[in-house]
Amino acid sequence: MTLQELENTLPNGLHDAEVKHISVDYQERTLTVDVEVWIGSIDDPPERREAYRTGQIKMSGLVFFVMEAPDARYPYRISSKLTIDAADARQSLDDQLIRSLPADAFFQSLWVSEWNNCMHVAAKGAELTWNDSPVLYRNREHQAKK
Repeated sequence: MTLQELENTLPNGLHDAEVKHISVDYQERTLTVDVEVWIGSIDDPPERREAYRTGQIKMSGLVFFVMEAPDARYPYRISSKLTIDAADARQSLDDQLIRSLPADAFFQSLWVSEWNNCMHVAAKGAELTWNDSPVLYRNREHQAKK
């Protein structure tokens, strides 16, 4: 499964997912991302709209993982979280690099809100495993201010 296919199985994709931990194992060629995924719905009652579930995305057959530097104009230093959303930002990378990917690999960018920049990953497989933790409900005041 590609990261895009995985995202298509989620109610809101990876929109507003929060990254808790990232681990790269170069010997095993894996990228592991611990996330809290937004599973609520805008149609839910207000107290349930911001439902999040904790899980782990594991990408296998890692080809590369690139983290762009934060935008210096953004207050990235004061945030203790990374909020992501899937994006198509292949124009940020060398076109020849993208064309050189193995035929069985996927490419996906993840826009990091607090950085105003992206992380890019190319790998051969992606899977999501949910943790046994309870669903979290949040009050997202920053969203109301947009």
